[in-house]
Amino acid sequence: MLPTPRASDGHGICVHGDGGADLITAVAALGEPDEQRWGAYAQAIARWERLLGRPVPDPTQPGKHGRPVLAPAFVEWLMGLDESWVTGLELPRTAALRVLGNGVVPQQAAAALRILLCPRRWQPA
Repeated sequence: MLPTPRASDGHGICVHGDGGADLITAVAALGEPDEQRWGAYAQAIARWERLLGRPVPDPTQPGKHGRPVLAPAFVEWLMGLDESWVTGLELPRTAALRVLGNGVVPQQAAAALRILLCPRRWQPA
């Protein structure tokens, strides 16, 4: 088994332990046009919004000490779950993130089942 990663394991921006730089950047871009807010991910975000039929929620929310933290509603949206599927349970933030982290992305589960149930159809020619 591998050890559980800790925030102190990494160094630098976009690496574990960056002090929340990515979240701070995301919060600073709130209200900006999508291209500026999401950067290289703007097209993917727009495509997922169209597929789900609802806009992307804010990626962060204020934490206990005023610093931005990951918002469970954003994770729920990224996973393609129905709105309030987990966040509507009124769980504490950390519990909601734990539930989401232990969950399955429905689209991936459906693809896995198709492959398992129809293996010949999915084998390379």
